Amino acid sequence: MGFLSKLLNMPSFKGATNALLVELALPELTEAQRTQLKGRVVELIKAHRSSDVTPETILAELNQTPRIFQLNVLALAMKDLGYPLPLKKEKFQKVEDPFDASHADEHALRAVARRLKWHYGVEVWIEEKPISFDSW
Repeated sequence: MGFLSKLLNMPSFKGATNALLVELALPELTEAQRTQLKGRVVELIKAHRSSDVTPETILAELNQTPRIFQLNVLALAMKDLGYPLPLKKEKFQKVEDPFDASHADEHALRAVARRLKWHYGVEVWIEEKPISFDSW
């Protein structure tokens, strides 16, 4: 169990878990929830940037960010807002930096996807196209 515990505590597995859980949750979000999440994402990013950055600038930059990182930012916002996950026994993992390159580790993503399929019978993968927050 020690090896598995260490493996599951690696940043790449935490980020992969969050990303895949959000990917599962996205189709279930209502328009109101998407609007609320978008606002919370802007607040989270603005808290770590200069105060003169506009929400429009933040969203434009986020639209150009790879989806894996967008999903990890959304995981932070969903956790802050107390949104339920589609898999009741799962929980969001603590991720220090949602833009950490280790979250895009293909091996971690495949391992987490296999774990979710084995435990819940759910197949999920990260879509290639970034999320367009303008259409939210």
